[in-house]
Amino acid sequence: MSRGSFSEKGYTLLLGCMAFAVLLAVTAVAMLGPLLVDMASAMDTTVPVAGQLVTTAAAAWAVTALMVGPFSDAYGRKPVLLLGTCFLAAGSLGMGLAPSFAVATGFSVLVGIGGGMVPPTCIALIGDIFPEARRPMSIAIITMQPGMSSVLGVPLAAVLGDFAGWRTPFLVLGMALLLATLILFVLVPYHRPPSTRLNLAGRLRQVATFPVTWYMAGTNILARTTWGVVVTFFPAFLIVTYGLKTMEVALPVAMVAVGATAASLLGGRIGRSAKRLSATAVLLLAAAVPGLGVFLLDGGQWFSVSLAGIFMLLIVPVTTVLMILLAEAGGASRGGPGRRHILQQLGRHRCGRGNRRRAGGPDRLWRPIVPAGRRHPGERPAHGIRSE
Repeated sequence: MSRGSFSEKGYTLLLGCMAFAVLLAVTAVAMLGPLLVDMASAMDTTVPVAGQLVTTAAAAWAVTALMVGPFSDAYGRKPVLLLGTCFLAAGSLGMGLAPSFAVATGFSVLVGIGGGMVPPTCIALIGDIFPEARRPMSIAIITMQPGMSSVLGVPLAAVLGDFAGWRTPFLVLGMALLLATLILFVLVPYHRPPSTRLNLAGRLRQVATFPVTWYMAGTNILARTTWGVVVTFFPAFLIVTYGLKTMEVALPVAMVAVGATAASLLGGRIGRSAKRLSATAVLLLAAAVPGLGVFLLDGGQWFSVSLAGIFMLLIVPVTTVLMILLAEAGGASRGGPGRRHILQQLGRHRCGRGNRRRAGGPDRLWRPIVPAGRRHPGERPAHGIRSE
């Protein structure tokens, strides 16, 4: 899996295919929002209970995303990525055919597991084979897909569900995921490091040792959780509160998503700046105001839409910057060109001097939560990192 094996067009094509897979993965969960009311009616339950499908999928997504890194290190990016898209396809098709709420809940777990495997593995693949100059904007394009999902995927699912029933969007999405699996099978190179072993318990023990890993991973999870709440439940909120039909939420959702899509590109620019950690903290604080107001303030339909759009514009760059930091830290563990800058910045903000001495440097802190990087033949290991 070497950089020299790809041309510029090859990088662009691979990035486009990975972005397509992430778009479908996010849509598999996000499109539940406008379909919840119809699903609750068909399955003879309430909207809050049907909303637990989202909770189940999100919980499985979060747990899987935490665990998937060591598996992709040990067995290769390609098998993990393809397995994730297969899980997503099976879960989506299963939910479209589910005869009851209990069966749909089981398939939502499968969707969450697949969703937790695909985006982190795509980010790791970018860190493995993309040139350093391309990584920030490539990661920004991947993290832009939740916004694109709200612009394209969720409105299309709402329209399709209104015309053909709530099951149809799941079936169409499942077929699209099978197509994405086939394309990725052809394009993604396979490489399994012969010396890499699965050491999940060791990675998790290292995570527990250093608070910096919890700070960064915890902030990322919380930011993505608040994003997920708005993306998933905002369409149902519009239907229940303002009496909109399923198809009528397509325009408000798309307008909110415009802010999220532009915000990912903004996050890519912030991720290359020297004050990105300070900017991230400011964005988090500012996002709290519209985030609370979306569901609590009663100013009318378009007032709620405006608040949701502002919230997305503020919160999405946070997740983008954090993913860039994690990818750069993964590159740092390989001894890459940006190693000194990222390690000094992270160490200055989060690591005490005593911790750095005991750990052999802040580069070792990040190995539990980001997939390990590849070393080219003959390249010496980075200081403070043990070869597995």
